[in-house]
Amino acid sequence: MDMTTDGEMRDEEEKKSVSIEAIRKKFTEWGFSPYAFQMYNLDEGSLVLPSFPHPLNKRPNPDLYMNYFLKECKRYESFDFSIEPMIVGEVKHCSYSELDKMTNYKNRGEIQKTLTGRLFHGTIVEGTVTRPAIVKTWDYLFPMKPECAPRLYKFCDEIKLLTDERANKHPNLVKLYRYCFDTRLAVVYDAKFTGVLSNVLLADDFGWDDRMKVATQLADLFSWLHEKGIAFGYVSDSCIMIDEEVNIKVFDFGFVSNNVNEDTEIPVEVRVGWEGPDIQNGKRTMKTDVYIFGILLLKLIAKNAFICAGPYQLDLCAIDEAKLGKKYLVHECFKEVDYSNAFEITRLAFLCLNPDHPDKRPTMKDVVYALKMMQRGVKKRKRDENEAE
Repeated sequence: MDMTTDGEMRDEEEKKSVSIEAIRKKFTEWGFSPYAFQMYNLDEGSLVLPSFPHPLNKRPNPDLYMNYFLKECKRYESFDFSIEPMIVGEVKHCSYSELDKMTNYKNRGEIQKTLTGRLFHGTIVEGTVTRPAIVKTWDYLFPMKPECAPRLYKFCDEIKLLTDERANKHPNLVKLYRYCFDTRLAVVYDAKFTGVLSNVLLADDFGWDDRMKVATQLADLFSWLHEKGIAFGYVSDSCIMIDEEVNIKVFDFGFVSNNVNEDTEIPVEVRVGWEGPDIQNGKRTMKTDVYIFGILLLKLIAKNAFICAGPYQLDLCAIDEAKLGKKYLVHECFKEVDYSNAFEITRLAFLCLNPDHPDKRPTMKDVVYALKMMQRGVKKRKRDENEAE
């Protein structure tokens, strides 16, 4: 029998909260310089940007800039990255040397770029047992771009999300194994990399039922996060892992905001990815997340990336496509989707993508309900057709 008192539970929550806030406090004190001025940023930066002219060539005095970088690297060579406490929830901190043993930061270990860094194949070793893992970094590669500065706090936000017992139990959210702020910002996910949604969107064998399964899982995750008071800012199809059973796990977000509700206006400090047109006013809401879902749903049903100049062009492009298509936005290859269902799924996508009236977009809970009702209708029609035969 659990004899834990309410006071003990509050104390435990406070300990977890203090852990996150201790990291934030230290980051505010340190700034990003201890991470930006590390020699690996120079070594790995040249690996990541091999096909572009080096920005140093455009500087008035590249030698002076390089000398400054090397001097600062020397300064932070023995920087003390220790922060107490070292455990956030159930997740332990790992040192830079421990992290280094888990992966290879050269091209051989790299999987892909993320919104603010890179993803690598890794290995978890526990005694004599080993299993695959994924390592994600928040990068300050040389030459550093100005938009990299807020990554310290994005790192904190994700740790808070993935250690938050209210939210981290969802099956479509990747599980955090370790985190590291020693010399490099990184996390280790207890998962095997299986591929991402962006790689299968145009595949002929990625059928309608599978696409609707992905859409429903995504909507359910987004709805779950909103119910827990969490807005996620942005999710790309390249940030959604998908396995052979068509189960997904999201491993990268824009800027996570905690303790918000549908009326909360979240200041937009830095843009990450392609967000809704409503952020032009300098604020995002949970309805901005709904717009992001609309983009993902559009890609799933239209089997098309809809690459345009911006959100308004996307909306106009989709409208033109819907007028031309026999099944609105549903790609013609999906023969099993009838006119009625094509209309309903297209309508749902447009409701989520409403550019001028964000408040008219549905809630993610409403989206989940609509998707499930559509799938039930398809199953019922198939059943009726089989019985008629």
